Amino acid sequence: MSKVFGRKVLGVLAVSAVIGLSAVSLSGCGFAPLYAKTGLTANLSQVAIEVPQTRTGYFLEQDLRNGLGGDDASPKAFLLTIGMKERHYSVGYKVDDTSTRSEITSNVVYTFKDMTTGKVLYTDRFSETVTYDTSKSPFTGVISQQDAQKRIATSISQQIQRDLALYFHGDLLPSATPDANAAADAELSADSETAASSQ
Repeated sequence: MSKVFGRKVLGVLAVSAVIGLSAVSLSGCGFAPLYAKTGLTANLSQVAIEVPQTRTGYFLEQDLRNGLGGDDASPKAFLLTIGMKERHYSVGYKVDDTSTRSEITSNVVYTFKDMTTGKVLYTDRFSETVTYDTSKSPFTGVISQQDAQKRIATSISQQIQRDLALYFHGDLLPSATPDANAAADAELSADSETAASSQ
């Protein structure tokens, strides 16, 4: 079984585990359920989180804290640092050229480090997109946008939680190379600065 195929199968299991679905048995392929590994929950609870100080960043941090467990008082062995570039677009128009729907796209880059050694254990980047109805009412429009930001934060959180669970399941994700580490750190810094100025 190829590594690419194996990772896709495990990724499906991870998403199911994150959203609370029953684990699917893949014993025929030699795979154990994702959360069957002893100590996985304890490892996830030792992850400190750094996110951009934006509205979406706030929602993302809350969702990650709920998903990973742990608390601020418990010791942390790992650091998860997330950068985001969030863009808003109008995608639907009436005949009078007023917008009916908008789209939020968030480009995400994150690094996962060992806090003792400072070594980057894994880095990745991906994007998520959601749409929402716009309104002439300012209040309704703000509520609709905030709901969209909650939804995109949840999607980003689930993707990252899946990756971390796969990593702790047995180094199923490849370690980052030194060149990748440097590139990710540079992009992470740039994305975080951009995200800090967008709401």
